[in-house]
Amino acid sequence: MSLNINSSFMSRSNSEQALVDFILRTISTKSTNEIIDIHDKMELTLNELIKGGLNASQLNALPEYFIQNCIEKENIDKETLEVAGLEGGILNRIFGITEEAPKVESWETILNTDEAKPVFDDFQNPFEMHSNEKNLSKTEILELIQLNKIEIPKIKEALEKHIIEVSDLANLGLSYEFIERLQGFYIVEPEIIPFEQLPPLRNNASDIFFLGMKGSGKSTMLASLFAYANSTGVMRYKVDNQAGNKYRNELVLGMAQGYLPQSTSKEFINFIPVDMKYEGQKNYQELNFLDMAGEKFRSVAEDGINEFESYKKYLDNNNRKCLVFIIDYYENNRVETLRQDQNLQMVFTQLIAYGILEKTDAVYLVVTKADLFPSPDKKGYADSYVNSKYRNFLNTCKEAKETYKFVLKSFPYSIGPTKFQYLLEDCDPLTNSNLVEYPKLLLEQLEHDMGYKRGGGIKTWF
Repeated sequence: MSLNINSSFMSRSNSEQALVDFILRTISTKSTNEIIDIHDKMELTLNELIKGGLNASQLNALPEYFIQNCIEKENIDKETLEVAGLEGGILNRIFGITEEAPKVESWETILNTDEAKPVFDDFQNPFEMHSNEKNLSKTEILELIQLNKIEIPKIKEALEKHIIEVSDLANLGLSYEFIERLQGFYIVEPEIIPFEQLPPLRNNASDIFFLGMKGSGKSTMLASLFAYANSTGVMRYKVDNQAGNKYRNELVLGMAQGYLPQSTSKEFINFIPVDMKYEGQKNYQELNFLDMAGEKFRSVAEDGINEFESYKKYLDNNNRKCLVFIIDYYENNRVETLRQDQNLQMVFTQLIAYGILEKTDAVYLVVTKADLFPSPDKKGYADSYVNSKYRNFLNTCKEAKETYKFVLKSFPYSIGPTKFQYLLEDCDPLTNSNLVEYPKLLLEQLEHDMGYKRGGGIKTWF
């Protein structure tokens, strides 16, 4: 279809106009790239797109060169763009109006103010705003964005109030694709269902426990694992727990957009029933993935066995098990490392008391945030990190290994760099190799250590 952009609507045929009308009715749902494609391929003018429902956020996300070309070729005036919501900074640059440069304070001044401190803590809901905070200036907000020390809602609020503009974010080096994902960000938060209402774990399956302190990246690790398994076609859905299926779907959809899951609430426990196979194989293995709340994990370590007694009954079955302990990489934070080490030891000891280790085939110590490791040898560094920073926990595991004869391994894991705590910089597995390499590594370990033995002792699932 080819339309003359200088012609009126009436010069189009009825069928052409019907198609244009349909496109304009749905224009507010289109991404930046789709809008540009529609403009170029359908030969719709920017003015037509605006009149058809193009909103201010979409308009401001368009590249400035694109808007400039539209102005030159389609005779759009400044007032039309201003009424449509185009940001003042972009308008001024396009129409050659010089702005007075804002006063830029020194980095020392900014960093020594209370506003320069992170406006989120490690474990809070990123959309819980702080009403008692002093309003931040444009300069302060941009400094905090550059330092990666501001929460996403603060950025969105600043954009909505035009304290900062999309162009400011682009000038800091953020891609328009990333900015678009930031503007559409939402919390990936699981529905809380009391574990008493969960259906029982499937029998004749392998139970895969994901255990870690709050904020360690446990749910994020699950999200990347399921996203990879889904993309490679090795995962089969089961109806044994619809709440678990819903949770898995939310994790996978969030990971596709680079939205990381919020830390689970203190009462959260869920199991995700899936059948899985290894690429190229035909047999599936029944797996129960258990995501256990980090805060509950902490309370077990601090309050003892009575706090966890009700969970013990739910988890008690004859399934073989793999315990995946997620260890948050704290770099040089000795206090947090020691606290995590102590809690891991206490929980591991209680799992022994529950009889869980008697049914365990493998224990994995997985160090997250491998992209931050100072060594290119990620596996070697993870081994060294566990051995030096978590030696007592490691020795506790080694002693139990001698008694219960399970496989003990440590290895790294990463989803790649993140920004503002909950947003993955690159969510495309084609360009972010972490989203393939590490989930594949984990599945290979599970296949090797947990596969059911069929005829002749050969493991054929996965």
